[in-house]
Amino acid sequence: MTTAAQLRDAGSTFLDEPVVAAGIFSAGSAIAASIVGSMGGLTVAEIATEQAKEVGIESVVDSVAGEAAGAVVDGVVTGATAYAGMHAAREVAAAAEGLTPVLIVMVTQTRYVIGDWQGNAASGTGPTRILAEFARDGTSLTFDKLGANRFVTFDDGTKSVKISGALGLLSSGKDGKRQVLEALGHPSA
Repeated sequence: MTTAAQLRDAGSTFLDEPVVAAGIFSAGSAIAASIVGSMGGLTVAEIATEQAKEVGIESVVDSVAGEAAGAVVDGVVTGATAYAGMHAAREVAAAAEGLTPVLIVMVTQTRYVIGDWQGNAASGTGPTRILAEFARDGTSLTFDKLGANRFVTFDDGTKSVKISGALGLLSSGKDGKRQVLEALGHPSA
């Protein structure tokens, strides 16, 4: 488990300056991309299942293991392709913004820095590169909330980046996220 203190330390070492708050967030486009991608993945599963029926694979599974096992195989294929579609869509959407799907957001005394993060909010490695940075003076912050998700848009008039992070009861890394949101002045931190 990566703690908020470990994220601050990693950020301080990477930036070579004190980091007052650091947390793991998602690129703002990740939620919509996840929905679209999973639907696309489900379509792939439907096509694969139909093609399997056409070549007799389903009847082989059913005859060897029974209809219940065939239903399990269908479920596994459907779930796997939905997940693959969701993951691919998140990667593409984030890359289109010059980001990675998972981000480390670091707040210093003078700037907001968004870096890459390999992993998730519970564990991972990074940052290894700066994806975006904003001077604290001169950057407009816009806040939003949807259920347990908190959104922040950084806009300095030249570039704009939206991030999201969940603060729900079972959300990983919520201490770091909450510290970042508080440092940014989010009203629902």
